[in-house]
Amino acid sequence: MLFRRVLLVALIVACLPVPAAVAQAPQGDWTFVREDGYRHYACRYKVKGDWAVRTATSWGKLREDVEKYDFQTYASLARGSNENVPVEANSKSWSGGYARIVLRDARLTDRLWVQLAAYGPPAPWSDGFTVKRLKVCAR
Repeated sequence: MLFRRVLLVALIVACLPVPAAVAQAPQGDWTFVREDGYRHYACRYKVKGDWAVRTATSWGKLREDVEKYDFQTYASLARGSNENVPVEANSKSWSGGYARIVLRDARLTDRLWVQLAAYGPPAPWSDGFTVKRLKVCAR
């Protein structure tokens, strides 16, 4: 009797639908950077001897909000302090559930900051994720 109950519970759990809107990293090698209601991922790669950083922000379950409010993502690289931000960019180009940004001329010691552009001012140095810790992007 107990075996039947365990088997029934296992069968029910196996048949439960997996939500399609769960925020996952895009295909390839990505590092999870942070979450602020949206999940932010990044990776790094070499371009002509310099590092570049790719970011991808997933809209997860919040697609309706993104479309309704025309949300953008913001990414920056800080070098040494919050005041020294040599590279920053916004993107409102959402495709396949992700907004992507490429930041060029990165250094391994730079700190990456990614957020939804609608949120308050960034503090990329104190809160950032060092470029060196990012996975190298799959080609």
